[in-house]
Amino acid sequence: MPPRKSFPVLPKTVMAPGGEVTVVLVDKLKHPDGDECWGIWDESVRQITLDKTATRRHLWKVFYHELCHVALGDAGLDNGMPNELVEAVCDAIASARMRERFG
Repeated sequence: MPPRKSFPVLPKTVMAPGGEVTVVLVDKLKHPDGDECWGIWDESVRQITLDKTATRRHLWKVFYHELCHVALGDAGLDNGMPNELVEAVCDAIASARMRERFG
């Protein structure tokens, strides 16, 4: 069996095209619609909020997914794409970033 991967602690802030983004971990995150979720990007305060009950690997994947929302929003691309496509693009890029960083 291969050795278990070690995932570093997530950053507290990251720089993005539109400026600094704060990363916050909370227990039992809820989307504004009331559903539980793993991560949220709030453009109004430039904050990514993640549910810290997830495994470290899953936290990193959700972090990359939300960071993709940041990049698409900062570039103005999310305005011209249907939500389903935005989510699919964010998932694809998050998966690629995970592979790139963690193998």
